[in-house]
Amino acid sequence: MQQRFEEAVPVKTADGAAELANRSRGLSQRHRTVLLLVDGQRPISRVLATAQAAGVQPALFDELVSLGLVEVPTVAHVELPLGPDDAADSSLLPASRSLLPESGWSTWSDAQPEPDGVDRALHEARELLARALRAQAPVSGSLTLLKLKRASTRDEVEALLDEVEQRLRRPHRMIVAAQTMRHVRHLLGLPAPSRR
Repeated sequence: MQQRFEEAVPVKTADGAAELANRSRGLSQRHRTVLLLVDGQRPISRVLATAQAAGVQPALFDELVSLGLVEVPTVAHVELPLGPDDAADSSLLPASRSLLPESGWSTWSDAQPEPDGVDRALHEARELLARALRAQAPVSGSLTLLKLKRASTRDEVEALLDEVEQRLRRPHRMIVAAQTMRHVRHLLGLPAPSRR
């Protein structure tokens, strides 16, 4: 997955092109160097290697993505299985594009029995966070996504909530991030199924 991600070709957004022309945001020369390297032809691995050779830290690429000046195409949105019980048809969540304020959440009722001790609320919470990270922070959230993939208990997922929330916080996405985090906290607060 990492190799496929590094071969994705980033592009400048309209704001990124405007920044190069107008210098309205007052970016540092190092930020501008990375922005110039993003030409729609070089893969991420080459952009980062060239930037590093010029003395620029790779983290500046993530900052440009967070600022909305650079965009990574959908190739970076690779589905990651979240565990051994992950089935192809197990998605109980709406598509990430439908997680808008008017969208309804699925809810797990306390009265619904869980088959064979499967913690479906935990599974749904992890999948919800993973989709949000892939959709809203494909570059800066990649390490957090790997940690989330390895989290197998409610406590481990709960320990990652602040980190996920930081990755999702962008001014134009604050409402979606707040809804996502509120729903995940609700899911993790439901009673866990009993193990047999």
